[in-house]
Amino acid sequence: MLILLSLVKVEAYPVWFPINENLRYVVVAVHLLSDKGLKGKVKVDLTFQSEGRKPFKDSFTNDLKGSNDVFLFYEGAIPWDSTTLSGRVKLGKKTYSFSAPIRGYNELKTSSLVMAYRISKDDPSALFRRGDVAIRPCFTCVFYGYLNFYLEVLSDSSFVLTGTIEQGGKSVLRLPTKTFKGSENITTTVPIWDLKEGDYELVVSVISPKLQEEVTFRRPFIVSKYGDNVASFIDYIATEEELREFRKLISLKERINFLRRFWQRRGDEFYREFRRRVVYADSAFSTPNRLGRYTDMGRIYIKRGKPDEVNYVDFREGGRPYIKWVHYTGGGYTYYFYDPIGTGEYVLVKTDDPEEATFGSKYVAPSLDFDEGGGWEE
Repeated sequence: MLILLSLVKVEAYPVWFPINENLRYVVVAVHLLSDKGLKGKVKVDLTFQSEGRKPFKDSFTNDLKGSNDVFLFYEGAIPWDSTTLSGRVKLGKKTYSFSAPIRGYNELKTSSLVMAYRISKDDPSALFRRGDVAIRPCFTCVFYGYLNFYLEVLSDSSFVLTGTIEQGGKSVLRLPTKTFKGSENITTTVPIWDLKEGDYELVVSVISPKLQEEVTFRRPFIVSKYGDNVASFIDYIATEEELREFRKLISLKERINFLRRFWQRRGDEFYREFRRRVVYADSAFSTPNRLGRYTDMGRIYIKRGKPDEVNYVDFREGGRPYIKWVHYTGGGYTYYFYDPIGTGEYVLVKTDDPEEATFGSKYVAPSLDFDEGGGWEE
């Protein structure tokens, strides 16, 4: 059963990549944002309508676990025609509608313009993988310092890539123009350190002189150092009152304004260190199934920082060791982690940190009454 909802905002963000000259792979990200936790069954109905074609309909269901900010994903294949995506989200007795256009193409075909928080060679938690490139996309994009975008182009001849960043219809930053000889997967990082906080638009064009065709994308984004998925990750450090206030906000700008006040109260030095810890936790502790910040090791690292001592404690020959972290500062606590099923994710199994009492391990681990010199006491 779903809990009583007071307000839910639903938006859809289609992303596509070339399959061949006739089909493209499409991913629809359906974003649910509520002022209360979403829990229970949800059903999403989708309709893809292209002119002159029979509508293609599909649906899927999911179980919501209580978060008030949820992305649901659908994958399929559609032609290169102009397509209208419409859909409904059924939450209990309530239904929410959404729609989004999917552009059509002539001979020059490209993926959608994918703006991303991170594009790398090694990111096990990335949403998209294209060849050896891992993409962690943004859908409601807020950047600070730099932005990334990814674009695939299908072309049997040379083409030109141009781009600008605009504010209020005026160009404030021009991207270098590049020429490519043929089909290409393009990854670009754009420094935006000089842009002030505010609303902007990224405009990217692909021009084929041979085909005399041009494909132009316009993607809005916001510049703010308080608006990305690191700044909004306040779960471990916010008070219960702050979390309740933040979770009631479903407007992106309201959330950014809240986060600006939240971090300014704590100071720039605290904020910079927090960001460093979250970024490190994601890079060091992520697994194929979980982003590093959500692991036990990631949580302790974000809250307490780098351990002063790290020891590997073997308790039997051929077994997996415990990892022991000792923090002399920030409370002077000790943490024992163990990988119970060999996935590479170490869970917290024992600590004297009272704040961690509510994070009980769901795994049964052997007793920790052992000799840390290397073996179990008989």
